[in-house]
Amino acid sequence: MARSFSMHFKVEEVFHNDGLWVLNKPSKVLSHPNPPAKEAKNAILQVPYDSQREVFISKNEHGGVEEVELLHRLDQDTSGLILLCTDFELGAQLKELFFRHEIRKEYLALVGGVPRSKEGIWADRLTRQKQGKQVKVVVQKGGRPNAETRFRVLKTFDNGGLSLLSLSPITGKTHQLRVQCASRGHPIAGDERYGDFKWNRQLKEAIELRRMYLHASRMSFRHPKTGRNLKFEASGGRSLEAPIENLS
Repeated sequence: MARSFSMHFKVEEVFHNDGLWVLNKPSKVLSHPNPPAKEAKNAILQVPYDSQREVFISKNEHGGVEEVELLHRLDQDTSGLILLCTDFELGAQLKELFFRHEIRKEYLALVGGVPRSKEGIWADRLTRQKQGKQVKVVVQKGGRPNAETRFRVLKTFDNGGLSLLSLSPITGKTHQLRVQCASRGHPIAGDERYGDFKWNRQLKEAIELRRMYLHASRMSFRHPKTGRNLKFEASGGRSLEAPIENLS
């Protein structure tokens, strides 16, 4: 199962067993085609996608139909681990784990400046706001927080001009990490929507950063059926390694 699904040529397979399929998605590749399109050349899988059911559909060598469920998404500009499922019963159980925040995810982010504390939890109330023809996520003052992220400073560069952070979202709101970083004066390097555009151009020239520096590097959870504790890791490759080397 899942072998009949053609992957985007830049996508890497991390794990495929026990009903799970874990992929490493590069930046600029879509988690799924944007509706109403059913297929996209820059989607992780090169087969039709049913956006209502959130499944990719393919035909196997015997002419039968196979389906794989997409369990969560990453922004197009974000790279890293993405989880799919070939067992729909397992898929429902994993979605429940996501709902209960029992699937732990860690992202690496290069940001401007240095947070006041070396580690802690950011809690905000995020809402969507229309700005011209674009809809952006913003931090709303007051009200009960609906977005929480655990952060930790891993390393600082350029005399405190940049920091490499570990970000572990407790909740899963749209653009949560990008907005929470930017709202605190620590925009993610290369973020073209919430970041500092002039600074992004400077980074592109200075350290050859040609993408947004946000990468889903680790994921861990207990398999609902087998009881196995699973841990996955994925490298961001040279697009993230080279800029750090240029800073060091």
